[in-house]
Amino acid sequence: MARVFVCALSISLLIAGPALAEVRLGKNVRIFGHDFSHRTYKRMEIETTHERPPWYGCRIFKRGSVYQGQKIRERTEICNLKPVAKGKRS
Repeated sequence: MARVFVCALSISLLIAGPALAEVRLGKNVRIFGHDFSHRTYKRMEIETTHERPPWYGCRIFKRGSVYQGQKIRERTEICNLKPVAKGKRS
């Protein structure tokens, strides 16, 4: 019984071992030819909007930004559509 437990424990540690590794990136770090030194991700200005766009239909809004509630972060498509009357809905 103890052998089975030890074997199961060692196999689980072998499988989970790489997942426990920690990688720290610094200067002159290249992974598969790509430079990963001094990179910052998801860093962009956030703009607060209180008004709907002045057009009807869908458009790409502010290159490089995403509309999240009242915040704009990444590129996205914003739709400002006219409401359809209840009698005309399908």
